[in-house]
Amino acid sequence: LQLVGVTAMLLASKYEEIYAPEVRDFVYITDRAYNREQILAMESAMLSTLQFNLTCPTQLHFINRYIKASRVADDHGKLKYLVRYYVERTLQEFSMLKYLPSMVAAS
Repeated sequence: LQLVGVTAMLLASKYEEIYAPEVRDFVYITDRAYNREQILAMESAMLSTLQFNLTCPTQLHFINRYIKASRVADDHGKLKYLVRYYVERTLQEFSMLKYLPSMVAAS
């Protein structure tokens, strides 16, 4: 269980951090209960099990892309904030779950 937890932390840090910790840091965290090869083997197994699908696209991903593609003059960012507000409001509505994130962002 500790190996799974440390490997999940390694994956999360690689995904989120700009400067991710090295594998030897996680070997140290486990007090050398697992070596580098075991952690990397578990990382490979976890990624294969997840089929490398670590996240799913959200409305925010699509909004940023649509705003950039539209080339709208938005000097103070008010349009971007307004669009994000409306999209965040849809996240609170149960009835909006039936729509894909790309459809919500496009609307």
